[in-house]
Amino acid sequence: MLIFFSQEKTNLADQYSDLFEICHFSDFSGWEKNKIAPSVFIIAGDRQYISSVLGKIRRDDDVFASLCFAIDPVAPFDNLLLDGQLPQPSVLLEAVSQVEDLQKSLKSSETYITHQGRLIKYLWLRPDFILQPHHEWQYPRFYRYPLLEALSQNGSDSFEWLRNLANNKIIEALTMLDRQRECTYCRSAHLSFIDVCPNCLSIDIKLQASLHCFACGCVDVQDRFMDGGTLVCPKCHTHLRHIGSDYDRPIENYRCQSCSQTFIEGDVQVRCAMCEKEMKPGDLILNEVHSWRLSDKGRTIAFRGEVFDLSSGFDQLDFVSRELFIHDLDWMMVTSQRYPNVHFSLFGIYFANLPDLVELFSHARLLQMLESFAQRLRSLLRTPDLSTRTAESMLWLLLPNTDEQGLTGFHRRIENSMKVLLEESEHKLDFRFISISSQNITGKENAELLLARLSGELL
Repeated sequence: MLIFFSQEKTNLADQYSDLFEICHFSDFSGWEKNKIAPSVFIIAGDRQYISSVLGKIRRDDDVFASLCFAIDPVAPFDNLLLDGQLPQPSVLLEAVSQVEDLQKSLKSSETYITHQGRLIKYLWLRPDFILQPHHEWQYPRFYRYPLLEALSQNGSDSFEWLRNLANNKIIEALTMLDRQRECTYCRSAHLSFIDVCPNCLSIDIKLQASLHCFACGCVDVQDRFMDGGTLVCPKCHTHLRHIGSDYDRPIENYRCQSCSQTFIEGDVQVRCAMCEKEMKPGDLILNEVHSWRLSDKGRTIAFRGEVFDLSSGFDQLDFVSRELFIHDLDWMMVTSQRYPNVHFSLFGIYFANLPDLVELFSHARLLQMLESFAQRLRSLLRTPDLSTRTAESMLWLLLPNTDEQGLTGFHRRIENSMKVLLEESEHKLDFRFISISSQNITGKENAELLLARLSGELL
């Protein structure tokens, strides 16, 4: 069903009558009385009319994720809520068919009554959709996300919402579009930077030439040294003839008109144009503005209706953070280069098809398999050994005091443990190992580069 909104009758919809049933409404309230299930919404009219109808569609609990096209040009803000300008009938039919197919694979769940679930559903139905910000200088933070504002049910801050979604790995950043600093108190980006006197904080400061008398050490503005066209120190009355021997110009070229303090450069104070509070530049909050898309985890939630974290099967390995792992690996690399008798080894395990196994086994069974492997791996690790996870399917082990011979033995024991896991997975698990001992690491790499290089060899 094609739902056509326009204030005036038009024959344009007739072009689509061969492929769609068409129902015409002049306003959104008319459609609400009937609640006819749409395949797609089409809106024709001026910008204000399109904006009004479009906003109501995106905020409606039932049709917020529906395809929506406009016939006439729209404001840039509203363009981020549309699926584009109305395409030709055949192209429109193809788009509707794609959404209907995705809709069938979407897991029906009550989670979609939350604004997070609404966003996941909206992005799932549009596989190539990129969540873009709209730049608006009148807006306190300069940037806003129209789609998030429309889908949010509690008027929550879009940037805070994005931060939570990113922390939960439901969305992933694509391109950094801007980096700006914001007010500590109200998060406004409308800021004024003011030079002030470092002594009394007065804004009444001036840049003016000064002179320094070597005879008595007097430092004052140049005008006070002028006496009948010659330079005379206003304090000791010495005639100043040669710069460098009688006088020079001090580097303090600023003077405060309030307290007469001279200084090289003023302090900088930041004043917020919105809340009018003052702060130091170092107190400002850095905000990065990105474009976003739905992550693999977000898509998993969409078609399973729940969050299943494959990595939870490895929880008993007591992973350290990636940052700490890299820090300790860097330290081990530097130590082994300085002291040749100090050895260590790095071991990587990559599970290439873990997400695919979810389709073959139940969640509980796959989780049990991973927990069983983690128990065996834990028994092989010593107290000083460190483990971390740099991706859902990528594990790293740092083995201190393990030379090349010890690494070979560890590799053999890991393979024996993997035989059991392979049998449990009916030999459908695809895993890969990579390892390196400190004797084979050159001094040209740091920990970050080493992990990146080895990961590239595994993928």
